[in-house]
Amino acid sequence: MALPRSLRPLLGDLLVVDGARILAVNVAGAGLAFVSHVLFARWLSVGSYGTYVFALGWLNILFIAVQAGLNLAMVRFIAEYRAQGNRAAMQAVIGFSNRVVLTLGLCAAAGGSLAVAVAWPDAADETRRTFHAALALTVVMALIQQRAAVLQGLERVVQSTMIFEIVRPLLLLGAVLVLAQASDLDAAVVMAANLGVSAGVLILLTAYARACVLAEPAKSDRPVPSWRHWLKTSLPYVAVTGLTILLTQMDILMIGHILGPEQAGLYAPAAKVALLAIFPAVAIRTRFGPMAAKLFAEKRTGDLQRRVNTATSLSLLACLGMLAVIVPGRAVILGLFGEAYTPGAAVVAILGAGYLAYSMFGAVEMFFLVGPFERANALVAAATLGVNLILNLVLIPRLGIEGAAVATGAAMAFRAALSAAVVNRRTGIRPWARPAPSAGTAP
Repeated sequence: MALPRSLRPLLGDLLVVDGARILAVNVAGAGLAFVSHVLFARWLSVGSYGTYVFALGWLNILFIAVQAGLNLAMVRFIAEYRAQGNRAAMQAVIGFSNRVVLTLGLCAAAGGSLAVAVAWPDAADETRRTFHAALALTVVMALIQQRAAVLQGLERVVQSTMIFEIVRPLLLLGAVLVLAQASDLDAAVVMAANLGVSAGVLILLTAYARACVLAEPAKSDRPVPSWRHWLKTSLPYVAVTGLTILLTQMDILMIGHILGPEQAGLYAPAAKVALLAIFPAVAIRTRFGPMAAKLFAEKRTGDLQRRVNTATSLSLLACLGMLAVIVPGRAVILGLFGEAYTPGAAVVAILGAGYLAYSMFGAVEMFFLVGPFERANALVAAATLGVNLILNLVLIPRLGIEGAAVATGAAMAFRAALSAAVVNRRTGIRPWARPAPSAGTAP
């Protein structure tokens, strides 16, 4: 049957084509990560697996401060300097970000090691070794994110995503598989393997990003901005990056502290299964972000609204399609981790509802992140963090891991809706609206 004429242009749209490519990579990467965690959960005891994901949760928290907001700001900087032909500025801001991230990362690793020794003097040897490896991994992962941001700014989104989502999980799975055959596994061994594999990926991404920057045309008359400009722009994004990580990690951290690591281990697989629901939306957002920033800078708000309409519709439909598979089959999917993990089925359904609400506003929220809304981003991040923290403190003791799921889903929906409201107030852009006949003027 022939496609309706109204759908034919949509299928050739750059947002759809590149979004589909990124989605394919993300789905393949998610599959590899899912298989890896299934195997880790089976090879490790529930307690060891809980220690592993608990340490990863703290890694992701430290990783926020270490990046100083540069992971988001770099996409904007590189895209702007590329449009200007300012290769010198690109190289300068990359060097600046490397120095900042490396310095903060080493400080975080040293401080974290001291905190482990002081706060947990009686911790098991496995726990201490796992956290020490996670602290070193924090530095490596932060540097990886900087390279990925550079490649996104250069519109090498598919390539950077493939290296991180496909190459890295494959290498990690292979490394842990070899180690499992050679000796007994514990959380510290798996974390050490993660560190070694990630260091190799960092080397690969560094070489590729450098080659891509050198391939860009350069104009010698372009000035290089001051480091103060880069720092001033990036600092508000610390809160934004922190929110993104906290919304996916705070539930695990608070479950671990309130209910214990074993309950965190039960919750983590369910959260990963539910996360599959927004993979299509994440792929669309990844490609839509640089596009939205460019259209807004050119004051083409009519075209921007059309792109938002497309991105919102695609995100919502794709999320519904994923949930139609995940929610009915959640018990079977969780059973792959082992029978001990099937009590997390309710968590999948609750988080799925939150992700569906999020997908209704996700495109506008991405524009909010990459547009000139740094201070508003920080305020929205602070408000969402407060909502998330309060809900977790209230609901986890009463409802257990299901309470953490309610808190996380509600906080994500709150963030997206509030971001969309701010964007609409300042620019007139909505999650879906009839665009003006001609390009409008951005304020």
